Amino acid sequence: MATSDDDEDLKLALALSMQPSPAGASGKTVVDLTSDNEGEDEEDEDMKKAIALSMQGLAQVPNTTNTTTTQQQPSATAAIPSAELTHQATKSTMSAMPKSSPNTSFAIDRKTMEAERLARLQERKRKRKRTPSPYRPSKQQSKAPTPTMMADFTQSQSQVDPVLQYPRGVIKRTFATKFPRTDDITIDELLQAPTVNIAVISSFQWDAEWLSRKLSHTKVKQYWVMNARDAETQARWRQDLAECGIPNLRIHFPPMNTAVGNAHSKYMLLVGEKKLRLVISTANMEPEYWGEVKNDWQPGVLENSVFLIDLPRRADGLVGSVDELTRFGKGLVHFLEAHQLDPLVVKGMLKFDFSRTGHLAFVHSIGTASDTQIHPTGLPGLAKAVQDLRLDNVDYIELDYAASSLGALDQTFLQRIYHAAQGLPYNTSWKPAQENFRIYYPTKDSINSSIGGPDCAGVISLRKTHHDSPAFPLGCLRDYVSTRKGMLSHNKLLFARGRHMDGKPFAWVYVGSANISESAWGAQRMLKSGKLGKLTMKNWECGVIVPVSSERLEGLKLGEGEAPPMSVFESTIELPFQYPGELYNGRKPWLQNF
Repeated sequence: MATSDDDEDLKLALALSMQPSPAGASGKTVVDLTSDNEGEDEEDEDMKKAIALSMQGLAQVPNTTNTTTTQQQPSATAAIPSAELTHQATKSTMSAMPKSSPNTSFAIDRKTMEAERLARLQERKRKRKRTPSPYRPSKQQSKAPTPTMMADFTQSQSQVDPVLQYPRGVIKRTFATKFPRTDDITIDELLQAPTVNIAVISSFQWDAEWLSRKLSHTKVKQYWVMNARDAETQARWRQDLAECGIPNLRIHFPPMNTAVGNAHSKYMLLVGEKKLRLVISTANMEPEYWGEVKNDWQPGVLENSVFLIDLPRRADGLVGSVDELTRFGKGLVHFLEAHQLDPLVVKGMLKFDFSRTGHLAFVHSIGTASDTQIHPTGLPGLAKAVQDLRLDNVDYIELDYAASSLGALDQTFLQRIYHAAQGLPYNTSWKPAQENFRIYYPTKDSINSSIGGPDCAGVISLRKTHHDSPAFPLGCLRDYVSTRKGMLSHNKLLFARGRHMDGKPFAWVYVGSANISESAWGAQRMLKSGKLGKLTMKNWECGVIVPVSSERLEGLKLGEGEAPPMSVFESTIELPFQYPGELYNGRKPWLQNF
């Protein structure tokens, strides 16, 4: 067991202060990601920095890439055409939309930054030790949730503690402009910026300027986990950051296969004075993914899902050990270590109490070589998570998987998913019926009739070559139609429901970054010997399994051998798509021709 927080934080701060700073940035810009106590002696230094920075020009840095699909290398600016959010009014949208430095990877409004810094200094003078007030959500009118949305799982949340709003975790739908508020959440409600001291954020695509308006670099120490395969691109992005001189920001690139890998995981570690808010989502860090738009008259165009849980600091104030964590906590820490984050970031997680995560499972795909026997990942990791939650011993199961990207699917890969969802290893002797496995992916007609139209569908991907393969499971496809009319989806949601061998019903949902592809879940071939070959991973992915509560399941009236209906999930997640989905019936899916 470690010493007190103060001693430990001092050691960690000293360790970070010994690390080299980016060229062009002062030593103060190094982010101590484990100590979130701000000293009272920073005023003079901050004032000097504010004056110095105000005399500098904002460096304009060329962008390195320009990407519109999740299969290519992302840029740090918007991947969805921000000037063409609605295909019905493209020209008027372009003229009405403000320009936002499309060629700048880390272009931040320096004037605004310094104004915020000076305001911060004045606030410190008035009141040196201010306790953050409870975060107040958006003033937009909220539509009252239906009774099913207020069932046992959500009722167990923050009725007592206003700080720990979601102590057992919850799945929310992302907000969408112009649509009624239901069981959704805005990016501002999620971040709770006034209460955050440290933010570790992982995303596949970025709008750096937008995010910097959400989380001020003068107030929040930030660590961005980004996707760039080759060393040249990584070096260029680091240089961009150094030349901009942005304070309190570090960027990190996980190890990966430089030829085909992607850092596709989407998570946030939001550290405040009293809690850690852990977020796992399907959304990238760009405004469109969070339902925001450039013009007041426009509705949102793209929706996602997000899991979040609020974890309190340890009651003893100490830094714990990994051995004390739940399986969920151990899985998270292993993933962060495999990501090769600063060890101080990982150590900081051990200051928080994971005891209320025992009903959850953290599922990951580690996009580099790792010991899969000790730490199963990909589909074997999904199977292990199902076992750990005692959701295995399955007699009958139904799967409904909504995704924004489909890979080179065939019967073998669907078998692997079907087995893993039951906590089983892959077995070639048993094949699932296609009617028991439904894949929700939009038809071309649904894309064309959506609010954003084809111009906003670059992040929805199925290659024509994959679709045209004789092995592609066309019979599994269902048209993804959002319950928000005209909304496109970037969700990755796997719903499992069925009966155990003893006849008891079960249901759980996976929410995370993994689409339906071997890149996301791992490739594994059956050898001639009858044994499984080595698991080959490409992407970094992460997600969480949330089971439906036993109270909800016990209230069902089911026939013999009947699986729970999809409505069983209404106490756990607001289902974002219409079900049962319509068969394609000759219609074509939305295809990419690359």
